[in-house]
Amino acid sequence: MPFIGSYSRAMSMLSKIGKGTCKDTCKSIWIRNFKYALKTKSNPLKLTRFTRRKLTEKLKLVSGKNSVNNYSKTIKKYSSRKSPPYPANQNCGKKMKGNDGDMYESKPNKNNICSWKHV
Repeated sequence: MPFIGSYSRAMSMLSKIGKGTCKDTCKSIWIRNFKYALKTKSNPLKLTRFTRRKLTEKLKLVSGKNSVNNYSKTIKKYSSRKSPPYPANQNCGKKMKGNDGDMYESKPNKNNICSWKHV
């Protein structure tokens, strides 16, 4: 992996990605490198079990797996309704402020499909 040989430097790079200072190609290259570092047996970052778990959690946060919450505010179907501008299924059990200013809670129905309910 280029330029990074320790856990602390890897976490600081993931923080930069999370803040948005490293975007597009920079982001995709580093995320690919970190995924490889977690997968390979040579352990280039010299990770312990604890640091491996922390790095994996941070990687999931910044890699785009949960990025629906970042761009869903701008999608028309989410911005033109009264409930929060996020998919309810991905925020099940959470309370959020809706586009109308009221509080909503995402609750599952009998089929475990969540929807926003006015609180």
